[in-house]
Amino acid sequence: MNLAATPLSKAELRARAQRTRILDAARIAFTERGFNGASIAAIAEAAGMSQGLIYRYFTNKAAIVHAIVDEQRQGRGEALAGVGSCHELVDMVMEKLERWRARSGTFDREFDPILFLEITAEATRDPDVAAVLASNAQSVWCDLSDVIRRDARTSGRALDDVQVQQRTIALRCLVDGAILNWIRDPSMDPQQLRSSLYAVCDKLLT
Repeated sequence: MNLAATPLSKAELRARAQRTRILDAARIAFTERGFNGASIAAIAEAAGMSQGLIYRYFTNKAAIVHAIVDEQRQGRGEALAGVGSCHELVDMVMEKLERWRARSGTFDREFDPILFLEITAEATRDPDVAAVLASNAQSVWCDLSDVIRRDARTSGRALDDVQVQQRTIALRCLVDGAILNWIRDPSMDPQQLRSSLYAVCDKLLT
């Protein structure tokens, strides 16, 4: 059986490139203008294409958010699959935060905490965006639960399902809180934050 992937046609490659262009423009527009300020017209302008072409790929802004969140879900799953401990997770988060700060908050397709906050805030106002985040939530919990289980297994600790769930909730609050405070406090010392996160993570598995 031939398991080789079928090469994409020129039309498919062009469609994929157009879609990526739209999503990149939307990320920038959402970050710079806020979700409400980033109209389809603004996204079209940033992408250098007509509004009609954008609607050819996405029915509305919620559909664009859905595509962005889906890409983030896939990227997060791939990244966390290689994380064997909570300390490794802290290292990965800190690397992304420090890189974002070094870039002065400029566009980064892989990690954009401002976009994360914009979409989260919009979810409190727009049921369609809230539904997008809700559909993504389960994969977030699963990814972080797997990190907890791998860490516990490596450390020789036995955790039941309830204990895993409790630690997963705490870990997510820890990571989300670290991202929020990093954005709000530009003077935050990265080494102090890293060591603090290490200390709390150590308590999670005791």
